Amino acid sequence: MFEVTLLGVRGSTPAPGPEHVRVGGHTSCIAVERPDGRHLVLDAGTGLRNLAGVLGAAPLRGSIALTHLHWDHVQGLPFLPNADRDDAEVDLFVPAQPPGDATGLLSRLMGPPFFPIGPVELHGRWTRSMLDPGVHQLEGLEVTCAPVHHKGGTTYG
Repeated sequence: MFEVTLLGVRGSTPAPGPEHVRVGGHTSCIAVERPDGRHLVLDAGTGLRNLAGVLGAAPLRGSIALTHLHWDHVQGLPFLPNADRDDAEVDLFVPAQPPGDATGLLSRLMGPPFFPIGPVELHGRWTRSMLDPGVHQLEGLEVTCAPVHHKGGTTYG
């Protein structure tokens, strides 16, 4: 049995506070936990930091699949302490798009002068790969990447 946790469900900007208790105040992030404790995380918005409450003291071991590269879907990447440690094992997937290098694309979003570190400076074993449209096996789950219309780059639904 898999456990699904909604960690962030907001739109473009986080909006925590009492008026958002019912629907949450963080941007897009859903965690699917396998029975063995591995996770498939869908999007890495500001809700990703809430995964620490699910993981406790354990490192993140699993995959993160991004639907697209807008800030509200990637902003949480450097803020999950369970993923930025030597014993973390994270496979990060981004929608395939030019220039064809996942690390290069993420470095444009995360790194100096806009952020103190780049994606390659996160601790642990990280892989960064592109996903083409179609059906993929991620963490024992069948994930279908279907292109959807959304301004500003390749987006999967």
